[in-house]
Amino acid sequence: MNRKKTISILVLITLFISFFTNIIFIGPIHLAEALDITTYTDTNTTLNITVYNNEPQINWYDLQNSTGSSKLNVNERLDINEEYIFIINVTSDQGWADIEYINITSWFDNGNDASTYNQTAGGNINMYLQYDNSTEVASYNMLWPDDEVTKGAMTETVIDANTHNISLRFTPSYQVRYAPGDGAWNTSAGHNDLWTWNFNISIADDDGYNNSATSEYGVYMYSQITQTTESPSGTGTPGQNDITLNPHTNVTTRCNANYSLSTNLPNLTDGLGNYIQNSSISAQGGSLGRTNFPGNGPLYIYGGAASYRNHLVNTFEDTVEVIYWANITMGTIAGDYSSTVTYILNGES
Repeated sequence: MNRKKTISILVLITLFISFFTNIIFIGPIHLAEALDITTYTDTNTTLNITVYNNEPQINWYDLQNSTGSSKLNVNERLDINEEYIFIINVTSDQGWADIEYINITSWFDNGNDASTYNQTAGGNINMYLQYDNSTEVASYNMLWPDDEVTKGAMTETVIDANTHNISLRFTPSYQVRYAPGDGAWNTSAGHNDLWTWNFNISIADDDGYNNSATSEYGVYMYSQITQTTESPSGTGTPGQNDITLNPHTNVTTRCNANYSLSTNLPNLTDGLGNYIQNSSISAQGGSLGRTNFPGNGPLYIYGGAASYRNHLVNTFEDTVEVIYWANITMGTIAGDYSSTVTYILNGES
């Protein structure tokens, strides 16, 4: 065989073996050295579900004074003739335009937690405030009472497209019912203490869905005699009776509880040691028929020593006319006699 041909064949065989050796043992497939892959995890996708509340949500609410102090379920009650604020945080998942009304009805429970709001029962023991968004131009209305409560301003704070804070201000007038509570003030949800003001917040939306919340608060007692007009006087001679003292006195009172009103005076004196006994003076007014002073105590125009006139429910004050008469006994020394008249207004606690 030709030597060159033999060498060429050997070179070709060597290259051939080298080629397959690289494929089997050295190449990138490397089949003989691979490990088993039994599990593979992929988290590149998600599954999403959005849940909407059909009902508007009352997230929180409060009744505060002008400094932001809460008056819900606490012995720190409302003061008469001071401004207070109902604040309600509300969410509508359908957008704020879906909110129609926020109604706040409030009433004195009169010792019965089963009682409900009833505007016919009186302006001093019922209140109805309303946020009206039915036209998407919000307004604040006081639907009840007429003048025993004063409506203040409304503030609306937009939190986002679905959530607003609504603040409704009001001022209870002088005879809005005293409510001391039962002394316990249970702070759990709802109204559950007697002798309080209960209230209900109700939200209504455009789709007919509703939501509500209830709680309660107290009111401090308020008593005041705002005016006594005129000082009655008269003239007469010893032995003369039934002398009408003019002008008559008008006594104007304010009390937000059951109350008594009395009149009293000591003996009339002339400053020289002479006197006319108060039992010679008689009075009439209110529930009091013409009666002489007993000499050692008052006459009750309303109520009595241990009884009270019912709280007035449709006015912010009351005026009563009191008439006085005098008898001048024989032997009375001539002169000018006088005595200070004292009126006492007492609320039932």
